[in-house]
Amino acid sequence: MQQELDRFIFAHDRYLALDRARTECDNPMEREFMHIKILEAYLEVQCRARHIAGLQYADGNNYVDQN
Repeated sequence: MQQELDRFIFAHDRYLALDRARTECDNPMEREFMHIKILEAYLEVQCRARHIAGLQYADGNNYVDQN
């Protein structure tokens, strides 16, 4: 479980770094490329979060259903 949490934190930090770097783009092509990378990072964060929730549910932590 700790390994999945670490992966989630890494993915979230990567997403935030890309979002901050987005403002430094100079041309439209670079902005579009950065936007795609941000969306990929966002989807990875969502996937990691769902995986963690699934592991919690499998461990018998029913509070996950409340979200």
